[in-house]
Amino acid sequence: MGGNCFRRKMGLRARRILVAVRPRRPRRAIVRSVPFFLGALCSLVVHLPFVFAQDSSDFEQHIRPLLKNLCYDCHAEGTGEGGLEFDAYDSAEKLIADQKLWGKVWDNVLTETMPPAEMTQPTAAERKLLSRWIAQTVFQMDAAAPDPGRVTIRRLNREEYRWSVYDLLGVDFPVYDHFPTDDTGYGFDTIGDVLTVPPPLIEKYFSAAEQVLRPLMGPLPDHESALYQRVFFAGKPPAEADPQRDYAHEILKRFATRAFRRPVDDALLERLLRLVGLPLAEQPVSFEDSVSRALIAILVSPRFLYRAEYQSDLEHPPHAHPLDDYALASRLSYFLWSSIPDQQLSELAAAGRLRNELGAQLERMLADPKSDRFAENFVGQWLRMRDVEGVHIAKPLSDTMGNLRPTMRRETELLFAHVMRKDRDVIELITADYTFLDARLAEYYGIPGVESKKMRLVKIPADYPRGGVLTHGSVLLVTSNPDRTSPVKRGQFILENILGTPAPPAPPDVPPLEEATRGVTWHLTMRERLALHREDPLCASCHDSMDPLGLGLENFDPIGLWRDTDDGMEIDPSGQLVSGEEFSGVMELREILSRKRRLFYRCLTRKMIIYALGRGIEYTDTLEIENIVDAMLEGEGRFSTMLLGIVESPQFLLRRGYDE
Repeated sequence: MGGNCFRRKMGLRARRILVAVRPRRPRRAIVRSVPFFLGALCSLVVHLPFVFAQDSSDFEQHIRPLLKNLCYDCHAEGTGEGGLEFDAYDSAEKLIADQKLWGKVWDNVLTETMPPAEMTQPTAAERKLLSRWIAQTVFQMDAAAPDPGRVTIRRLNREEYRWSVYDLLGVDFPVYDHFPTDDTGYGFDTIGDVLTVPPPLIEKYFSAAEQVLRPLMGPLPDHESALYQRVFFAGKPPAEADPQRDYAHEILKRFATRAFRRPVDDALLERLLRLVGLPLAEQPVSFEDSVSRALIAILVSPRFLYRAEYQSDLEHPPHAHPLDDYALASRLSYFLWSSIPDQQLSELAAAGRLRNELGAQLERMLADPKSDRFAENFVGQWLRMRDVEGVHIAKPLSDTMGNLRPTMRRETELLFAHVMRKDRDVIELITADYTFLDARLAEYYGIPGVESKKMRLVKIPADYPRGGVLTHGSVLLVTSNPDRTSPVKRGQFILENILGTPAPPAPPDVPPLEEATRGVTWHLTMRERLALHREDPLCASCHDSMDPLGLGLENFDPIGLWRDTDDGMEIDPSGQLVSGEEFSGVMELREILSRKRRLFYRCLTRKMIIYALGRGIEYTDTLEIENIVDAMLEGEGRFSTMLLGIVESPQFLLRRGYDE
């Protein structure tokens, strides 16, 4: 790590440290992935190296009758809308072999975007039959030999670095002041492919390690500090050389084992001890200062900064195989705690018992206060809570809101944490008739009877237009423009983060909403302005899916306050979704969304898998995701069903092999 440029800049001291911790001929770590969403499958799937089944009997018996009933009106007999034409093939075998076509069908079946609302709809059993047939026959996916997907070796992001250092040393290092913002992929900053390490960041890691350990360095370290007692667990060093060496050896072994998330070998410990430079009598610095040099080496080591999962099945390198227990413990701890494994996880890993106790460990880890980090980091990116305190809102709206932004964000995080820890149906994130408020936020929302200065669970009065994250001030704030609401942004937010069916990005030459109303001399409602904006047929198809959802929230102004009029005109929050359901306002819209459980369960499961694995969703994940969703539908949608399904999945427990 670092190369010649780094060594020149950091000098002899840095060179000694890097040599000391450099792994000796490491086994190959996971290589760079090519992650992609199912929505992009249609353009990539043609490159997949599968041999397709030639037996078309199942297709003729079960699938073609289904297609004739549901799809042929638009996609056969000369119509071929959207480029799909099922009867344009010489044989059933050639039709089955067209992966590009079936990739599109698969995507539409799973997201329930086809057939159109006015056409005959398949039953849930028919959707499942078709999707499973595509997976097993067209793409030859074998449940007995699952592919866990490609996970790139990844460095710790800012939050993971912060909490790893905190759990190691009890020091809350100011990562936001010291490190640049992490890049994101698929909406999250845990993605290995984007967590690069430019040379300036290497220097910052070195500086950060020195800053963290500075209280231990120098001629007079503070022996009473919590940091000193955590590192020098047996107190002050002995005066004799051999006991000094033994003490330094034990300190470094304990620290490196925790920092590297697995046991360290004797050769590495010897290199670290050479950095200490014992015996003490031959050094111009203190024992603590000398040991701290080796601790800095550990904190700038690739073994600490990167999460690598090594190839362990060297006899069959191309085959998927189980992660070793230490890597599994790290996956769990960084998933739920954004940090290193604790003692119990490490002990279970050392004993080879972690796989057998996943359920119990999940329950324990969620009950631990450290799982607040998961609520904050996952929700902060899934629902864009990280944007709440930085999003620009024009005056006088910002003055009206005051300094409620952190409280709004906390409301959403607490609702998620409640559903998580109480093992509730995750649909309550949309439908909850309760929320978390203090007196100030309750007054802002107009909810009476809340006098607490601390956030607490509050039952929302019946028929009150609040409940669920879509009515939280935080979500309404981040989906608005600085000076007005944005039904388009709010609609796209629901499609992307609740239903998992996002509209494609707008073309670069689409004019802003204000451009569509230029020259109009009379007042227009937001609904009327949007109607003008989407007169172009190329825009209408996407806006038809986004706009009704966003207009259903139009009674909430840009800062989340309820209103009945906008610019003196009465607001009409009614609409009809592209799936056919009609609603008259936010309460009925919430009810419709609550009935789309499969879509929401799938969307949330996909988001959480991306966050946990550090890669995008691949086509090989689809069957396992559907299994988790089926289990949630059968198990009352409980959070634990989803979470256990993820950590017990082949994607979480296995790693893909590599070819020499």
